[in-house]
Amino acid sequence: MTNFAPAMLVNDLVVMEENCNMTCSYCLTGQSVFKKSHEQKRIFEPPRPASYADDAPLKARLDGALAAVEKNLALPVIKVTGGEILLIRGVVDFLERLAERYEIVVIQTNGVRLDADLLRRIRGWGNACLQISLDASDYEGNSHRSRTREEHAHALARIGDALQSEIGVEIYAVLNDRSLPRLECTLKWFAARRGNVVVCPFPVRGPDRDTFFPHRDDVEVLRSVVLGYERYAGVLPPRAYMLRLLRFFDEGGRTFRCHLPRFAFTTFDDGGLTPCPNIWFTSLGNVLQSDPEAAIAAIGTTAFHQVLTAERPRIAACKGCFTPWDLLSMYVDGEISLDELCRVPMYAGPRSRARIQEIAERWRRSC
Repeated sequence: MTNFAPAMLVNDLVVMEENCNMTCSYCLTGQSVFKKSHEQKRIFEPPRPASYADDAPLKARLDGALAAVEKNLALPVIKVTGGEILLIRGVVDFLERLAERYEIVVIQTNGVRLDADLLRRIRGWGNACLQISLDASDYEGNSHRSRTREEHAHALARIGDALQSEIGVEIYAVLNDRSLPRLECTLKWFAARRGNVVVCPFPVRGPDRDTFFPHRDDVEVLRSVVLGYERYAGVLPPRAYMLRLLRFFDEGGRTFRCHLPRFAFTTFDDGGLTPCPNIWFTSLGNVLQSDPEAAIAAIGTTAFHQVLTAERPRIAACKGCFTPWDLLSMYVDGEISLDELCRVPMYAGPRSRARIQEIAERWRRSC
């Protein structure tokens, strides 16, 4: 195996990102200008039929893109997201094959299509975790995501099943003008059910964020949660994460360094690569349409990578960005321990721990 790029942790694999069964008001895919399909905002159209079958173009693209990456990079973690990944017929077979090749397989989903049989199958792999998007446990708080009370109740029931499945679960909770006032209620809901779950709140992002951003007074709800951290410590990320999140709101945006592009990159099912899983605004090349080794060699090595990881954010989109990926940056900056970081299911494997340490030490030595 030839490794052209620095050792990385995660391939964030995005599959049919415009294909979703929800129409979240603040959806970033529809606002992105990374691809022409995003400019047309096809994300807001009904989902299209798709299949991971032997004769399906999607299978050929996915297998080809992953083969190019895996030939040159040995990664412990793969995260698979969309769109809604579970809309694709046969995708569970694809995920199961990934579970044979990676230490951890992360499945990001809105949870609507989870059922008992699927949860049993995923649990049987022994190395998968679920990242489930849910802004609040009640309809009012989650209504930027769920169009009806019935849709919300269905999703919440599926999430409840996932919590009982013994699969590690991360809840991705976007804080917006409707969900932040309900944050404490949401934490109470999860604390009452426990399970292997971490609720990761983070602020709404994107060019339309001002439309959905929490009101100034609502930040006091977050402050109350942070001050009373012990009440919900069993389902929250480390206290330092919550303090950094509160700092983001108090300071009006990101003022601290991001290390994410040192750990992760995004691969699209059409073969495109981009250096930041959070913000898709530049291409490293395409492993299906051009020289794959050149595209992979660019991971973590370009001048733009230096901009993304600068001491202080230089790009407007970065200044407005804070996500659960920030836990990696916090470990590099010494704000949390490796044990605290690896309590999150995505990072729990021993190979992942070792790779995280390797990447952090590589950067510290370079300083």
